Amino acid sequence: MMSKYYPVSLKVSDKKCVVVGGGKVAERKTKFLLEKGALVTVISPQIISPLDKLRRDGKISHLPAVYFSSPLKDAFLVIAATDDRTINSRVAKDARRLGILVNVVDSPAESSFILPATLTRGDLTIAVSTAGKSPALARKIKEDLALIYSDEYADLVDMIAKARERIKRKYPDPQRRKRIWREIMEKIQ
Repeated sequence: MMSKYYPVSLKVSDKKCVVVGGGKVAERKTKFLLEKGALVTVISPQIISPLDKLRRDGKISHLPAVYFSSPLKDAFLVIAATDDRTINSRVAKDARRLGILVNVVDSPAESSFILPATLTRGDLTIAVSTAGKSPALARKIKEDLALIYSDEYADLVDMIAKARERIKRKYPDPQRRKRIWREIMEKIQ
């Protein structure tokens, strides 16, 4: 059976994103959103020390409360990352009702999106997904890819971006550009 997920990279910079939960999983999801420039609000009665440091440093907002739906208003996306199945389900239901993208960390079936295992090298991102069926396998494949795609690929992406602009200006014919890029890519190891 083919996956029902449509792979996409979302631009979350300067967008309101809500993480429900205050533990280690919520911390990991919050930090990833912050890396991408999101404006993060965490809802949880208590938060672990690293999340509290982010709050004290002004990097996140924290609502010290049991989950309630009104902070979801105007959110771009929400992540349900509590260890309480009932609360995670409520978050999913509320987000769907409000038309907000939702990821429930322990229930792909309740999620409108899932998060793949990602390998990042500068602007190069390689995502591996098993449609939520085996996060461990996705992580293993990501680790294998990390051995192939080293940190130098970040520089390569930047160099290719500059070359792309020059080639676009110099060769207006798209078919010729396509042939040039095919030749260039064949030489990259």
